[in-house]
Amino acid sequence: MEVFDAIVIGSGAAGLMFANELAKTWDVLILTKEKLEESNTKYAQGGIAAALSIDDDYQKHINDTLRVGAGLCNIEAVKILVYEAPARIRDLMIFGVEFDKREDNTLLFTREGGHSCWRVLHVGDMTGLAIEEKLIQTVRKNKRIKIVEHIFVKDLIVHNGICYGVIVLNEKTGEIKPLFAKTVFLATGGCGQIFLRTSNPSLATGDGIAMVARVGGRLENMEFVQFHPTVFYKPPSPMFLISEAVRGEGGILIDDDGNRIMETHKDKDLAPRDIVSRTIYMIMQKKNLECVYLDTKNIDEEYFKTRFPFIYQKCLENGVDPTKEPIPVVPAAHYLCGGVKTDIDGKTDIISLYAGGEVACTGVHGANRLASNSLLESVVFAYRAAVNADRYLRYLPQIWFNKLNEIPIDKFLPKGNKEPDLNLINELKLKLKNIMWKYCGIVRSNQGLKKGLQLINSLFEEYNKNFSDSK
Repeated sequence: MEVFDAIVIGSGAAGLMFANELAKTWDVLILTKEKLEESNTKYAQGGIAAALSIDDDYQKHINDTLRVGAGLCNIEAVKILVYEAPARIRDLMIFGVEFDKREDNTLLFTREGGHSCWRVLHVGDMTGLAIEEKLIQTVRKNKRIKIVEHIFVKDLIVHNGICYGVIVLNEKTGEIKPLFAKTVFLATGGCGQIFLRTSNPSLATGDGIAMVARVGGRLENMEFVQFHPTVFYKPPSPMFLISEAVRGEGGILIDDDGNRIMETHKDKDLAPRDIVSRTIYMIMQKKNLECVYLDTKNIDEEYFKTRFPFIYQKCLENGVDPTKEPIPVVPAAHYLCGGVKTDIDGKTDIISLYAGGEVACTGVHGANRLASNSLLESVVFAYRAAVNADRYLRYLPQIWFNKLNEIPIDKFLPKGNKEPDLNLINELKLKLKNIMWKYCGIVRSNQGLKKGLQLINSLFEEYNKNFSDSK
């Protein structure tokens, strides 16, 4: 029986940061259901927040995070996030991330919604990709790290409150087998794909959250889903994120008549995301609009092309020149502020199981995440989890190995061989997306939530009727 020191599930910023740090001492296996490069991190455009400019300080960053979180943030976690940000930014720069700079070689900052000053570091409009690329380069060079792509983690092996590893499905061969580890780090991202409209890639299906729920682990703040106000909308073109930094650089939200949408708010177009999204949603409902628009005429044309090359090219590919015409946008599910409950060191309530990034909930975001605190959260708390996991591994008692042999592994493996009906599965998924969007979306009511729950229970019954033998 092979036992790894650590298994990391997911290859975004959190998973890669954890692996890089822990593999200084221990052997790490990274599992990812697609290519290593494919993750939510890859699509993060705006940047990463840190109190590093001369106009900023720790308290300002803390205050902004608490205010945007609607008073529901874990203050201890917020302080850790802000105080440890500079050290993790330094780590990223050592890994090779080249944040945009001014002509005098000082860091260049931008501003996004909810921030009281310019504090967001960026690499063009693809900051997440730039961070991910350098972390991956470092991971691939480390001989202590093994990478397995296109492997789906079906379940956690949890026995008597201890996580001993995972059950995996090899997507190419169809083989299902257990993999054992002394520690497991969950970095599977969010669940945006549960909604009809989302900025998230197709892989954001909430796998890690579901795995923890199935073994009785604690989840927290699952109702706090952040909807990004500006996602490109021009059916049948695919939806994609239009970074909040576009508004930070002067973009203005308007309705179909050209009227400013956020004119009455004190922060105007840079109000917190939840406020902007609700405002857009209510206007769309009132005027029966399919979308609103982001007008970028206040931004110099050449500056827009160089500052937002990805957004500019994606808009052109889908028939919109953002330097000549407003960009059609709608709010869409963007980020889960809740998730698997962890402490400030990434520990869950299941022994040996850690979690970090969007799948985890330290409470740092409260009810609504401050823009560009997500990449920061991933690297800060994944690093802390790795440090804690290192201590845990150093003092792992021998009894752990004795208990490993007592696990009734058969109960974790699928029973039966009923082939799933993929057409029916896709039909149920689409129904779920529509229910979640209609009843559990941007604006909710008690009556709507009850109706949504009733419809989801019906879907669950239909699923069990058709697939109960395939487990």
